[in-house]
Amino acid sequence: MTVGTAPLHRRVRRVLAAALAGVLVGAPVSAAVAAAGQTVGPGTVLTRVRQAGPGGPIEAYVLRVNLADPAVRAGLLYPGVISAVRTVSTMARLQGAFAAVNGDFFNIGASDAPVGPVVTGGQLIKAPQPGRALAAGVGIDGVGRISTVRLHGFVELPGGRTALSDLNDANPGYAPMLAPNGIGLFTSTWGTYARAGAVRGVRSVTEVLVRRGRVASIRHHAGAGAIPAGSYVLLGAGRGARALAGLHVGEDVSVDYRQSTPAPVPFRFAIGGKYRLLRSGAVQSDLPVAPGAPRTAIGFSHGGHILYLVVTEGSETGVPGVDLPQLAQFMRDLGVRDAVDLDDGGSATIVVRLPGRAGLTLLNRPADGSEREVANGVGLFAATTSRG
Repeated sequence: MTVGTAPLHRRVRRVLAAALAGVLVGAPVSAAVAAAGQTVGPGTVLTRVRQAGPGGPIEAYVLRVNLADPAVRAGLLYPGVISAVRTVSTMARLQGAFAAVNGDFFNIGASDAPVGPVVTGGQLIKAPQPGRALAAGVGIDGVGRISTVRLHGFVELPGGRTALSDLNDANPGYAPMLAPNGIGLFTSTWGTYARAGAVRGVRSVTEVLVRRGRVASIRHHAGAGAIPAGSYVLLGAGRGARALAGLHVGEDVSVDYRQSTPAPVPFRFAIGGKYRLLRSGAVQSDLPVAPGAPRTAIGFSHGGHILYLVVTEGSETGVPGVDLPQLAQFMRDLGVRDAVDLDDGGSATIVVRLPGRAGLTLLNRPADGSEREVANGVGLFAATTSRG
């Protein structure tokens, strides 16, 4: 958001200098953030921005990360299984991140699975919902980028090869992932939530447990509960169900799958986003205008070598929050070239290990009054502790 004619980076310095002088009023933790930006980890600078906006003040926390610095890596935060949630603070602490923000939208209160794709360690561990393949992350070349990520895979049955339709997704409330004739794969990374959401309303269903490459059991309904390590479940609907129903216990079965992306190289880590905010520095014209809210976004500049993680305040914080066009303009003014939004509202969270403070500090004021448990997030790690 532009105020006057001075570039944003100059206005940010003036605003933050005023904060040190006691002019800026905010949450007590804001005083812990240095005026011109504070180094909070290798290659990472944190700033707090407050500026005028069309509907009132805009407040935001910005993490600027030099991905070219070998001492820092950005990676996935998640609870260890797809169908589970944890607070950003908990995930960051357990995985050793020195800073983190919340990630993708998720099936809150049901499967808790994120809506978009999930990649970690170069491996796709969850396929996106239809129409939600947009993703942001860092490639195996260490460069940040925005692209799409989809599932490319197949199952090798005695009768031939069949394409996989989905991976680790069974979100009720959405169109059934496997209807009308697909085969989905569930690994131990899925978790314990019932797999029936993937075939909701489908009459013909077959589920097969494969252990060590051989069919261990066959049943004609979708199951639930943990999938043992070294095993996986194939769940079929319609023609997919009939293909699985023709198997016999003890027969050989194999699966092969990977991420499919038009990006120059595969992602090392990636999470889903809902809307493309910026493309090559241009605010996208199709962004919906919704009421202001706390929001989280991820973006890149300098050819993908600089990562930005942004969380804006809103709702219960005394500021109105921003809509998506305002968020896009705000990030453009920061110097971001490409960006997507992440989950917003009560999910918006930023935690940082501040110099001189023990543990991680929650910087923003969550709209729920406390941290919401979320499906995943983006963590920043010193290279020796990076897990993503």
